[in-house]
Amino acid sequence: MQQEETATASSGDFDYVITLKSPGYKHVNIVSQVLLLIFLTAYFYYLIRLGMFGTNLWLVVIPLLIIGLWLYGWVRSADKSFQVNYRMELMVAAMAWMLLPLAKYHVWFGVGYAIMSVIERWVKFPDEIGFTKEKVVRNSFPKKKYEWFEIDNVMIRDNIFTLDLRNNHIIQKELDEPVSAELIAEFNAYCKEQLHFRI
Repeated sequence: MQQEETATASSGDFDYVITLKSPGYKHVNIVSQVLLLIFLTAYFYYLIRLGMFGTNLWLVVIPLLIIGLWLYGWVRSADKSFQVNYRMELMVAAMAWMLLPLAKYHVWFGVGYAIMSVIERWVKFPDEIGFTKEKVVRNSFPKKKYEWFEIDNVMIRDNIFTLDLRNNHIIQKELDEPVSAELIAEFNAYCKEQLHFRI
């Protein structure tokens, strides 16, 4: 949770920004890695079969770029705060599928890889909720905005964030990291004031 004074640039318009715990992305990462392995295998197969290495050495740049980005993410993954993404590699593969006559339906493969790149970005969106005195905004795709009169209650207790809407929908998740008791009390008082003001 961040206050405006300590918030990142993206949260500068909010009084508070709550970052909720993200689920593990193991399955998403496995799908992305499998797709990249399929692309690299098919790519090298067709290049060798069609004899395209001789006169088009620049084509080697595509797999080298993908492998380089992949290795960079793998090295950085030693830092637990670093989130590994494969969307750039998937987008490079998508462009390669579309631009090179690798297979009969190569363009459709390219579209599929581009869609997967977008999906990976969407799935790995940071789950943040920003608070101002006018509204509450959840950083989802697309963004969700709530007016204070739509909210029945909002609070943090035992490192669990709860937002209870008047339409009986509840958002309840663990915070990304522990927050001091003083900041929690300040946030809860802030929300209580906004809710009381809207009654």
